Amino acid sequence: MAKSQGTRAARTARVYQMLPVIGPSAGLDLRTAPTLMQADRARTLVNFSLAEPGALVVRSGFQAFSTGTLGSGRMQGAKRVYLNTAIPSQASTVFTLAAWNGGVYNATDSGGWLSTTPQLSGLSTNEIYFVNDRDLVVAMDGQSTALRKSTNGVNWTRFGIAPGSTSPTVSSLTTGAMSSGEYAFTFTYKDRDQAYESNAPTESTITLTGSSGSVTVVVPNSTDAQVDAIVVYARKVSAGETVARKVSSLAQSGGVSSTLVVTSTTWTTNDEVPTDHTLPPALAFGVVWKNRWWARDATVTNRIRFTQIFEPQSWPGTYYIDIPFEQGDEVKALYALGDSLIVFGNTKIFIVFGQSSLDFEVKPSLGSEDGALGPRSVAAIENGVAHAGASGVYVFDGTSDKLLSFDIEPGWVDLVGNVSAGALGRVAMVYHKRLKELRIAVPRRYPSGAVGEWVLDLNQTRAKQNPAWTATDRDIAGYVPWDGPETATGDRGRMLSWPTTTARLMEEGVGTSANSSNLTGEYEGPGLTLGPFRARYIDLRGEYEPHTGSFGVEPVVDGVTFGSQSVPMTPGGAVYGTATYGTSVYAGGITRRQFYKELPLEAEGRSFVLKAVYTGQERFRLFSYHVGLVPETASRSFTE
Repeated sequence: MAKSQGTRAARTARVYQMLPVIGPSAGLDLRTAPTLMQADRARTLVNFSLAEPGALVVRSGFQAFSTGTLGSGRMQGAKRVYLNTAIPSQASTVFTLAAWNGGVYNATDSGGWLSTTPQLSGLSTNEIYFVNDRDLVVAMDGQSTALRKSTNGVNWTRFGIAPGSTSPTVSSLTTGAMSSGEYAFTFTYKDRDQAYESNAPTESTITLTGSSGSVTVVVPNSTDAQVDAIVVYARKVSAGETVARKVSSLAQSGGVSSTLVVTSTTWTTNDEVPTDHTLPPALAFGVVWKNRWWARDATVTNRIRFTQIFEPQSWPGTYYIDIPFEQGDEVKALYALGDSLIVFGNTKIFIVFGQSSLDFEVKPSLGSEDGALGPRSVAAIENGVAHAGASGVYVFDGTSDKLLSFDIEPGWVDLVGNVSAGALGRVAMVYHKRLKELRIAVPRRYPSGAVGEWVLDLNQTRAKQNPAWTATDRDIAGYVPWDGPETATGDRGRMLSWPTTTARLMEEGVGTSANSSNLTGEYEGPGLTLGPFRARYIDLRGEYEPHTGSFGVEPVVDGVTFGSQSVPMTPGGAVYGTATYGTSVYAGGITRRQFYKELPLEAEGRSFVLKAVYTGQERFRLFSYHVGLVPETASRSFTE
């Protein structure tokens, strides 16, 4: 393996020599003193990409995705939803949902809003998380006791079906094939599209005294829009039957009630009346795992509730797990990974193991170092699940944690020490598969103190065998990856985001501008030091690829800046044969150029740092730079 690039030490001879920094693309190092840093690392990297080893490249830009805003203030959540059902009335199986001001909106793939009136309203002002399986999506806000679901992102109905509030009305008829005896009748409401029924209300009983007869069952209609059928159940009490079984189903008729005449005790099927189709309580966020839905209880915050198998709308009251956290901890995030459901607390990880859909075991992870800040602060990457906790960013491989944020530790300490718990709980993380970047949106980015991102380039991390971080000044509250089975060419791998101040969607990783404005790339390199020897720094030269915009370099010697100096940016010129001689500048025919700057006589000291800033809307590149100096031959023998 080739040795890593390092800064060549200056010879203590009174001759002109140069110290190189070649390929400054290994990422940030905020923890190491500048004088100990590797030459290819940096103290500041904002809006530069590490995707091209050997060069600093201005990262891809962003642009507005939604053509208009819903209003001011941050959105409460958003998600790209992929459904695959056989419901004929479903308009689309792929759509984008956004929540703002207690309502849910549908963003079209062309960038508009299906309507500026919410498709679902009346939700709380909490964060809203969209959870979906193959058939439906649910908006969870941690407060609503009547959750809503949709199969197309437009039409929303209750998640689960409430049972009837009154028993059916029964009366006897003299004609029929029912024998004498005591009978009990009840009913459920049904959504035929989802093949799902409610629980049943209290039974009504009736006694037939003749040798033959029938029973009229009058059922009050449901006002729930999703209910399109009624299922009647019965049992013969006098025959010792303890379970009501299905008699028949009928379409819910118009009016206030529907009627079924039961003429025989030969029930249609042996289907038992459902007793565990309980409505869900208020839920905060959730995942789908092992053919069940799992969600954190909104009130008991260490409790995870789960559904009946293959029935996402059935939430039996006894189906829950209380995670035995210490120190009053709570469930902060859930992530399904293979046969494990990873449960993140504030400071600890528990794992729910499932050998099948019927057998679960809860164990603490002895190798975990931290938990998660919030539901959006976890993301699957190539070797596990990354999670952002109070002590740093880790990747959990199912057994133990590995620290990823070692090199940006001062920035993470600054974030956690200066931001409220509520704001930390909204920290968002995503793995952008197309660019191989782990992106973390934070409300405070060191050292600016403004909103921004920490970005981990996994390709460069693999190449350097060390986490390669950079930063952006993007204002991001959350991410919407398009990582499912997209139907349109080019859509797979797109990434949307939403800002903290406006209810709109932006698209990431497109173009070279900040939504048609300039991008600003900032760089501060390592400290090139001579130790006890002073030097006269003579000049600075570097290799770059010129583009339109402005590029300035700022030499700093022993902490004293000598001001920003502009570097010429003339990427093109006149083409021979098309320009008038004497009025045009002819192009040099190269894309890599050298800049040269003489340093003032006052540039004398022991260490040199270069700061550089590019402002523009193109893919500017910086390949290397060299500082020329003449050192002293001996150290000064007095205290300065």
